[in-house]
Amino acid sequence: MDPSITDVKSLFTTGDLSDETSSLMINSLDGTNLVGCSGAAADDMETDDVTVVSAILDDSASMHQFRDVVRESYDKFIKSLKDSKQSGSMLVSTRVFATRQKILHGFKKVDDIAPIGNDYKANGSSTALYDTLMEAMAGIKAYSKDLNQNGVRTKCIVVVFSDGDDNDSRKVKSFQVKAVSEELLKSEKVYLVYGGYQQDPNANLKAIADEVGFPSVMITNASEHDIRQTMDLVSKSIIRTSQTQVGKSNSFFQN
Repeated sequence: MDPSITDVKSLFTTGDLSDETSSLMINSLDGTNLVGCSGAAADDMETDDVTVVSAILDDSASMHQFRDVVRESYDKFIKSLKDSKQSGSMLVSTRVFATRQKILHGFKKVDDIAPIGNDYKANGSSTALYDTLMEAMAGIKAYSKDLNQNGVRTKCIVVVFSDGDDNDSRKVKSFQVKAVSEELLKSEKVYLVYGGYQQDPNANLKAIADEVGFPSVMITNASEHDIRQTMDLVSKSIIRTSQTQVGKSNSFFQN
């Protein structure tokens, strides 16, 4: 059963975040996106150390020519996690976004995640990047906090794959997303990752990642090969991160 907004709000009142950050996160949530705050119960975990991943896919029409390769690469991304020795300690929530976002599922054990199929259409008319990132960070914070309170330690990874800038967010501005990102990154157990696919030669995707405070950045050309390679590298980095002691640098991609 999905949590109530009252349940979720209570998870932001324990003092580990500033009042401003808590308010921004709470205000991003409503009855349509609470599933992104929920997932497998602590009692169902195979270990008391888990890696929690929020995977976010740009579903706008600019990605339509790559729709099939994104579907294929995402399915391979999940399969890599399933096939790893750490599969029992990883949970993933997936959402797609364009004009608005759609949460495909809350935080599931990777063995329970189905192929993405038609849930990824790449036909949205615009890109609400800021709203989506804020809601995703709020969701992973609420879920991990609930696990923490039930004796499960967490590492949190938010990873977005996108090819452009925001042009349709209505809830928050980029500086507000960055403020929340920076506060979350003060924890040694949070990684914020931006995978950018360069289609427009005039677009500065690194600047977009900086604007929202996502320090782990990989920018590639928008091509079938690079999309496959980026998702493959991210899956390998998630597996490596799940195996290692988290350091203060929040380093995600291996140097």
